[in-house]
Amino acid sequence: MMSKEKNILEQLQEEKLEIINAGFRTFRVDIKKVLKEEGQRCFGLTDFDKGVVSLDKDMNPQLARETLLHELIHIVLELCGLGGDETTGLVRETLNEDITTLISRSMLLLMNLNPALFRLLNGDD
Repeated sequence: MMSKEKNILEQLQEEKLEIINAGFRTFRVDIKKVLKEEGQRCFGLTDFDKGVVSLDKDMNPQLARETLLHELIHIVLELCGLGGDETTGLVRETLNEDITTLISRSMLLLMNLNPALFRLLNGDD
C-alpha cells in the first residue's frame, strides 16, 4: 500500500479512466462537484438506465476509494442477477455460497476488463 494515499478520483481524471467495462455494457464515470439523489447528498450513485457511475468530488482519499468500490459492487450484484430492489422482492433468496461464487466470478470479470482501474484501487503506482 502507498505511504501517502492519493485521491483516486484525481487519479481517474489524470489517467483518463472514464469508462468501466462491465461486459454486458459500459458505464461512464462522472465526477460531480455535489452529488445528490432525491435531494439528499450522497457520495456515489450507479444509474443502470443511463450507464453512469457518479461520484462526489468532495471526499477524502479513503472514502473516495471505498465509494468507488461500493459502486463497483452494485455493478457486480447486477451482473449476478442480484441487482433488484430488496423491498420489492425482486432479489431472489440465494444461499451464501451461491452469492459468494457469483460475486467472486463477477469481480474477476470486472478486474480483468478494467485492469487500470483496479490498479488504482489497489494503490499500485
